[in-house]
Amino acid sequence: MALPNDPRLIGRAWVTPDAPVVGGAWGTWTVTYEVGAYAYDERARIKIAWRFASDWAKPQFSDPGAANYATVRIDSRSESAVPSLTYEPRGHVRPWLKCLVVSVADGSLHLGDRVHVTLGERGGGGPGTRAQTFRERGFEFRVFVDPFGTELYTALSPAPTFDIIGGALHRLVAVAPTTVRRGEPFEALVRAEDAWGNPCQSFDGEIALESLGTPIAGLPSAVPVARGAPAVRRLPGLTLEEPATEALLVATHGERRAESNAIRCLGTGEFKTWWADLHGQSGATVGTGTIAEYYSYGRDVALLDAICHQGNDFQVTEDEWRLLRDETARFHKDGSYVVLLGWEWSGMTPAGGDRNVIFRGPDGPLHRTSHAEVEDAADADSDRYPLSELFAELGGRDDVLLVPHVGGRYADIVGFHDPRLEPVIEVSSDWGRFEWLLEDALRHGYRVGVVAGSDGHKGRPGASHPGAGEFGAYGGLACVLCEELTREAIFDAVRARRCYATSLGQRIHVELEVNGLPMGAEGRMGASGSVEIAGRVLGTGPLERVELFRGLEKISTLSPYGADSFVGSRRYRVAWAGSRVRGRDRTTAWDGRVELSSGRILDAVTFAFDNPELGIVERGPTHVSWRSTTSGDDDGVDLTLEATPDAELRLRTEVIDVDIPIAALADGETFSQPAGGIDLRVYARRLPACDLTAELRVAHSDDCPPHGVRPYWLRATQEDGAQAWTSPVYLDVG
Repeated sequence: MALPNDPRLIGRAWVTPDAPVVGGAWGTWTVTYEVGAYAYDERARIKIAWRFASDWAKPQFSDPGAANYATVRIDSRSESAVPSLTYEPRGHVRPWLKCLVVSVADGSLHLGDRVHVTLGERGGGGPGTRAQTFRERGFEFRVFVDPFGTELYTALSPAPTFDIIGGALHRLVAVAPTTVRRGEPFEALVRAEDAWGNPCQSFDGEIALESLGTPIAGLPSAVPVARGAPAVRRLPGLTLEEPATEALLVATHGERRAESNAIRCLGTGEFKTWWADLHGQSGATVGTGTIAEYYSYGRDVALLDAICHQGNDFQVTEDEWRLLRDETARFHKDGSYVVLLGWEWSGMTPAGGDRNVIFRGPDGPLHRTSHAEVEDAADADSDRYPLSELFAELGGRDDVLLVPHVGGRYADIVGFHDPRLEPVIEVSSDWGRFEWLLEDALRHGYRVGVVAGSDGHKGRPGASHPGAGEFGAYGGLACVLCEELTREAIFDAVRARRCYATSLGQRIHVELEVNGLPMGAEGRMGASGSVEIAGRVLGTGPLERVELFRGLEKISTLSPYGADSFVGSRRYRVAWAGSRVRGRDRTTAWDGRVELSSGRILDAVTFAFDNPELGIVERGPTHVSWRSTTSGDDDGVDLTLEATPDAELRLRTEVIDVDIPIAALADGETFSQPAGGIDLRVYARRLPACDLTAELRVAHSDDCPPHGVRPYWLRATQEDGAQAWTSPVYLDVG
């Protein structure tokens, strides 16, 4: 049983300074604990913890001249007392996992004695410590004390807190719907982001606006942004008037420029598309911020059409479940912002693994995997574990669906799958990219569609930069195809697999028909003996390729490059991708270098890096070195070379060493070398001199396909590394 939470008895704590901090800023902070009337036994420990989701820089204790140096000192009447300081990344009960732990030996602490823990001590010449990179109102260092040395800890109240805010302008972002109806008002959005993806809060000025392509009626020429408030401006009352045409919204400030995704004014018979992030957490469980802040961000900053909150079930108390239902009802508005109710069934992989549970209506039952962090066990008989028990409980209902996904745990869909409840799987999130989950499904004959989401823990649904902590990739989005923006229509479309997935939060527009059947549909092949596949990809940037699949077999690759695309090009991409394993330790370190055997490297820039702390660390006339991690996604470097055809690019990484002949990188050819793990690989290719093709149309005939049910789907890849995956069309070839 915890001690009474009385500051007079157990003490108090504060942080200096406690002023607002720009996300990712370097500085020095001291947390001070003052001992209460109980005093403090020698060897008893104090924990200063921050949340699992936080990416506050990991402290170190050995090098005063290096970054993130941390120290401890005491002011005590006990002259013999000696403090020590360690870091434990899983040192307390979640979500307060990351802990600085203070121990005092050779003396006890008295009432009024003080313990000072300094993060980012600069006395030895170090630069300080790097703060958490993402915005948070009331960031907290939670101090846990155990005066009697029982290993039963009590949290001090109030805790040391301060706000983390957005920084200076790094880039502009423009976001808009991908489809609109003629003359029907729609909203777009522009925002200014700092280097870590936070909306800026130290930006003054105007953002100029214009449209490309079809004119956007109602678009102002500029919008002002004032310092202090998040730099986000919504643009209501816009319209397009010409059917079957497209427009881009362009935002500029000085030399910075951003183009939105394409906005299509629908023609006859075309699907309406809505953008959703159906997977993320708030501070109600293991994430950041309140449920209200989570929903507000998705609506007001990311311009989502639909959203769902997915808290780990074993942390959801009855009060929190009630609050979630109340907030879901408060934010939901048909026709404007669809908020779906849900929770995450967070079982271990051997028992089925992670599933998102999403309800069609405003209410639904909560069946936890356990009451691991819920003290009130009065309803423990409602728990359902393993996953087969949840399947049995929900079987027969048409108002709930489950989404297998990969988080800390990963879903086992080979051993556990219910086709009535699991219409889609998640292939991309902040945790990485997981196309192997789709491959598992197709290999076993399941008929599933695909979605992506953030699984964000940083309070940024729909625009989920990974930061610098546990997460390796920028979160994804789901595009849902249905006529109306209502809770029922969104749910029914996902259940019918009328949806597709994108990575990196990119609103890539994708169309697919197979023998006239729309995305996600099932049907029988006619008597023609040929399958006709039609589609279209309209990227948010230049496209690299569109690949068509029949099940696991690639049947066609469409490229925008022609014979002239590479004329005069000196640009080459060397990249790496994949993950070590399927589980928690999937992140793979690729720190390394590339050397050019002869000639010169004229320029080097990063490709697809999501973390500003990673990237190129050294470059010279014949070599480039970097720090990199992947978790299913891609990283790489784009090199401009002055080299003869007999030169080699000699890649040396922690995973694999490869020598790549320049001559092997003929126009349009890709060199690829597998490296084990889960699709770990190195690849290289020559880049076109200048090709900005953002649209590819698909027209392919698959003659005499094998008999059986054949899933037809496509994957699109942009030059910036963003991808899109369609839900398959399942065609019964008789």
